[in-house]
Amino acid sequence: MLEQYKELGKGIKQKKNLLFANVFIQENLLHAIVDRNSEISSKQWLLMAVCKSFSKPQDLSTLAKYMGCSRQNVKKLALQLEKKGYISLVKSVSDARSICVEITEKGWEFSQRNTAMAESIHNALFQYFSDEDIDMYFELSMKMIQGIENLECFFKEKDNEKYNTK
Repeated sequence: MLEQYKELGKGIKQKKNLLFANVFIQENLLHAIVDRNSEISSKQWLLMAVCKSFSKPQDLSTLAKYMGCSRQNVKKLALQLEKKGYISLVKSVSDARSICVEITEKGWEFSQRNTAMAESIHNALFQYFSDEDIDMYFELSMKMIQGIENLECFFKEKDNEKYNTK
C-alpha cells in the first residue's frame, strides 16, 4: 500500500488529496488496532486519557470540548465506561445540573497498566521516525489543527451565506 501511495502522490494536488484521505485512514487503522487489543474502545480510552489530564473531575461539556466531539457522544462513552466500572458519573459540586466524570480505582489500575505499555506502543508506532522527524511531525500536526480550525470557520461562513441569501 505504501508504494501505491508514493506512486499516486506525484503532484501537489494529488499529495493534498492523499494527505486528506490519510488523516481518516490512519484514524481508522489506529481505532481498529486499539479496539482489537484493548479491553476498552479507542474512543473510551481517549475519554479516560482526557479525564486523566485534569487534576479534578470535569463535566461532560468540558471533556467534549477537549475531545473535539459532542457532549452527547461523551455521555454515551461515559455511560459505557461506567457500566464497565472504569469511571463514575457524579454531580458537579459547583453546578448541580452538570455531570462530572470521575475515574474509579479500576480505571486508575487500567491507566497504570497502559502507561507501563505506552513506551512499547510508542516504540512500535514511531520506530521509523528520528527525533527530528517527531519534532517536525508535531509542528505539522499543530498546523493541521490550525487548518481544521480554518475549515470550521469556512463552513460556518458558508452556512451564514446560505441563510443570508434567502
